[in-house]
Amino acid sequence: MTGRLDGARPWLAAFAALGLPLCLILAFLVPLGEVADESAHLLRAVALLDGQLVGHRETVTYSDGVARPAAGVTVDPAWEIASRGRPPAPDKVPVPDPMPAPGRPAFLPLYTIGTYFPGFYVPAALGLGAGEALGLGHAGAALLGRLANAAAYGALALAALALARRGRALLFGVLVLPMGLSLAASFNQDALMIAACALAAALLTGEEAWRRRLAALLIGLVVLAKPPYAAIAAMLLVPLPPRFWASPVFRRRVLVAGLAVLPGTLWILSTTAWIATPVPRLAYEAGPLWTGPRPAPFLGTDTRAQAQMLLSHPGLLLTLPAQCLFGAKRALMLAAGAIGIFGWMDRMLPAAVYAAWGAGLAALAVLCGRSLRVRWVDLTLLGFAGLLTAWLVALSQYLSWTDVGGVRIYGPQGRYFLPLIPMLVLALAPRPAPATGLRWALVVGTAVAALDLVVVPLATARMF
Repeated sequence: MTGRLDGARPWLAAFAALGLPLCLILAFLVPLGEVADESAHLLRAVALLDGQLVGHRETVTYSDGVARPAAGVTVDPAWEIASRGRPPAPDKVPVPDPMPAPGRPAFLPLYTIGTYFPGFYVPAALGLGAGEALGLGHAGAALLGRLANAAAYGALALAALALARRGRALLFGVLVLPMGLSLAASFNQDALMIAACALAAALLTGEEAWRRRLAALLIGLVVLAKPPYAAIAAMLLVPLPPRFWASPVFRRRVLVAGLAVLPGTLWILSTTAWIATPVPRLAYEAGPLWTGPRPAPFLGTDTRAQAQMLLSHPGLLLTLPAQCLFGAKRALMLAAGAIGIFGWMDRMLPAAVYAAWGAGLAALAVLCGRSLRVRWVDLTLLGFAGLLTAWLVALSQYLSWTDVGGVRIYGPQGRYFLPLIPMLVLALAPRPAPATGLRWALVVGTAVAALDLVVVPLATARMF
């Protein structure tokens, strides 16, 4: 164990010296509400502190005069006002009318975020509670909530780097991406999902039973948070034993993977039936793909209508996600979003950051190739699981977020695919005589992270 910790020490030091400081800087520097969906995630943390484990439905009258059911939580609207990064735009999206006044609890719509499992909101809620206990006011308590979320991310990341027996360069790269650090410095739960997947992958680089049990628990939490990620449970199946289809070891692993996914499956079924509601839109006519009668006016998204349309033209189940994920322009935007697009996904980082990450990833692939070999059978399984997850994520965005009959999927962002990258660690195995490539990988990784530590705060200060 000492040898393994010695191997981890440089990576732990690099993350502590370069990743965590940038995360903390962003927590102070980025205005509240200027991280993707942060206001809604903050309200979930506030509601959790009040004992509301999940949202509920109420009927709300909107700025277009239409009453609609909405999923949300009941909290003091002062929190929403404090976390509102930009003023409402009722000419583009319907908003509650009138907006609830601060000072007493009121129902606030959150839509899909109101249905999420509360597990990853616990650290931020504890930070908010500490701030309230100290009498810091909304702004001060929110800052403590951000810092608590950053601390949880840092703890999971350090544990992943310490426990990994191979692939630390890849895990380090995922964990110090500006996008992940920005999310960690906010109330968005996606950061803890990324770190939890990294820790699960790190645990599975060893064969001890406790590692697999803890990894299964982490994967179960991720699937509970976002059920479209169920296919990441494929991590629990590798390394595939010889003639795995007849192996009792493989059958046991399949059972464990199924148990890890089951709670998330039950969660999404129950929240869809009892909590989830359409996302409101200004009145619109169904898009070109709509196969039903016309005129076909809609006042929001409609999962059932979208599903019926897709089932009537099954080819769209493949072509729509493929266009979303693999079109050249869209793929470049997803890659940029994975590295880092700040604000409401409208504040680009300097080109030097994207170029450095592109060059750094290419260099890491070459350097690590000298010390690691690919287990192609495992890579095939994990690659299929990653593609399946990406397909499910894109399809879920079409069903729950895209206007009915739309010709393209709205919503998928590069950050959604960061939890998939740590799986690749499990398809790698060390060569008998490790080369010096891993030492150079550390140099490359820390160089890119050091550039981010200088450039990203300066760019962020100019953004806001």
